[in-house]
Amino acid sequence: MSSNFPDLDRHWAKSCILALGDRHIVQGFPDGTFRPDTPLTRAEFAALMFVAFPNAPKVRDAVYFPDVSQTHWAYEAVIWGYERGLFSGYPEGYFYPDLLIARMQVMAVLVTALHLPKPPNFDETLTLYFDDAAEIPDWTRWAIAAAVSDNRLANHPNVRLFRPTQNATRGELAALLCLALEMPNAVPLSYATWSVNIYAIQGSVTVPYERWQGCARLMHDIQVILTDFRLYCGAIDGRYTSTTEAGLTTFCDFYGLNAMKVGAFDSKFAWALTSADPIAFILAQSQDRQQVYATYLMQEEGLDAEKLAFLDRGYPTSRYAADIPNFPDRLTQKPDGVTLVSPESAIAPDLYPARGEQPPMDAIGLDFLHPDIQQACVCVGSFAEGMIRARWLGKNALQSAQLWSATKILPLLNVLCRANAAHPEAQIRDCMVQPIDSSSGYGFYPLAVDLVSYQEVIGSSNAIAALFKQFSTPEDLQSWVQQITGNFDSDFLGRYGEPPLVESPELWSQPLATALLKASFSDHTGNNALSTYDLTRFISLVGWHNHLFPGAQLPNAQWHSLETAVRALSTDTARYIDVAIDQLGLAPAIESPVILSKLGFGRSDIRYQTELSYVAFVQLIDKRPRAKDKPAILHTIAMALLGANAEGDADLEARQLDARMAAEVTEILRRVLMQELV
Repeated sequence: MSSNFPDLDRHWAKSCILALGDRHIVQGFPDGTFRPDTPLTRAEFAALMFVAFPNAPKVRDAVYFPDVSQTHWAYEAVIWGYERGLFSGYPEGYFYPDLLIARMQVMAVLVTALHLPKPPNFDETLTLYFDDAAEIPDWTRWAIAAAVSDNRLANHPNVRLFRPTQNATRGELAALLCLALEMPNAVPLSYATWSVNIYAIQGSVTVPYERWQGCARLMHDIQVILTDFRLYCGAIDGRYTSTTEAGLTTFCDFYGLNAMKVGAFDSKFAWALTSADPIAFILAQSQDRQQVYATYLMQEEGLDAEKLAFLDRGYPTSRYAADIPNFPDRLTQKPDGVTLVSPESAIAPDLYPARGEQPPMDAIGLDFLHPDIQQACVCVGSFAEGMIRARWLGKNALQSAQLWSATKILPLLNVLCRANAAHPEAQIRDCMVQPIDSSSGYGFYPLAVDLVSYQEVIGSSNAIAALFKQFSTPEDLQSWVQQITGNFDSDFLGRYGEPPLVESPELWSQPLATALLKASFSDHTGNNALSTYDLTRFISLVGWHNHLFPGAQLPNAQWHSLETAVRALSTDTARYIDVAIDQLGLAPAIESPVILSKLGFGRSDIRYQTELSYVAFVQLIDKRPRAKDKPAILHTIAMALLGANAEGDADLEARQLDARMAAEVTEILRRVLMQELV
């Protein structure tokens, strides 16, 4: 009996050899041994193929091999193999029966016997499955790949090393024959490749741990999917490594799967991996704000107060920079209730307030913010009957403070409103700002961009902001702000540390050939102390203009002029919203984003701390529900935050505060997408 081979104890191919022995396909030597690690000759291989594939059809006539006479012990097998196209002689006409045969030649013969087709992308398959793929000669590459694709290949001791030129052993051939003849449970799972993908794991199909190294296609699929979940950052190479294992463990723990604990991938695991929403996973993982903050702080390494990672990133770096011309049109869209809706759980019972009215404020709704964010206001919008309803949340939202350059949006909007009050048909984009009675000056839009972006193409942001203030007296501008917000405790009388770019300007409409506004020759001195509520109110008035009743809108402002302000406010150098979108992995999930913002930054020598203010309006569409045949969701919010850090070192304060602002804006956006602020 074949089971009596005495030299198979603990040999990796023992079960293969015994299975073939039971079928009388292999036999031992006269001394009773099998010698599984002995290299195989061409004649021995021909003899085994003769027994294993007795019904292989003849495809050509025999030839004469001088070194395989009719008395040669393998004569019949060699001639049979040649007639069936499995073997050929060498150019000089010899067969060389005693020549040892390489593994790649063995596989080429087996693939021919099995009539396996040439697979597409076979080089890709070889690279995926074998670390030594480059060593496989061209003439056998497709055959090896075909064996992999049809699950007919085994490698010992490392399933990822094919060793093409190494001589095949008797034990190796036994394993390969078992796979070729589809003999179940013979080849140890650890050494057999398996061309299975993640979508084939259905029903009762399982992939035990022993197979994972040999399932390169499956591991490739897993690595690709885990990358979307940010659980794998290595090469997509089909290898089961510690990095792959760590990502799988985190995924399974999060979704309550036991695949890693029991060491088997089953249909439940495969369904979860292919059906779970990476964005939802990342949003959930991003609840660890300290980790998010730490990630951001690492990006501040080597920077100082003059150059920060997020505050000074610049709008050209935004993935949405090319979309800025489309922002105004996107702000006109609203839910139709069929293809686009507001969040289902929206809790916004109040219409947007009329000018001069303060909205009800949820004073604890922003308690989750870090202590470094000392004041904040967030307004979450939703639609009802085509009109904006808003929920206001605050953290010391009505407390006046120096909000630095974030307040520069106010004189800009004031000039726009006053210009349209004088001439409603006048489009602000066609206007020049020039010295009174001069014929040359600067375009309103380039000035606004310089004010917001700090590019200084025309002048400094401070000088341009002071220029816009020149069109009103300090008292009139402050009153205008208060009459809109209803907050009569605010101060807005001061400048921004530099003289106006133009001391006595006029706003000249080129199409109308007339001056819309002239300077009030005022000297703005005093405080600029506003609240985060004030800034939130103004930025929301810009973003929601088309969806507010007239008594709530910016007075006299026409959308054809506000469009210019929208484009200018898209050029803020601070990119906290962009950073948040990237951190939360939202880019693939959203469409039609609008990002308007303005930063303010400085160090107060009076309060001995660095302070950072940020006002923003964000609108985007979450398109993920469409995958479930549900309407997409329109999210729209306005916010203003004031942060402070008093570490005692200006550069350290700036780095920490920049990272902190980015982390808190990220958390606000995360809660919006998770519908936790509505």
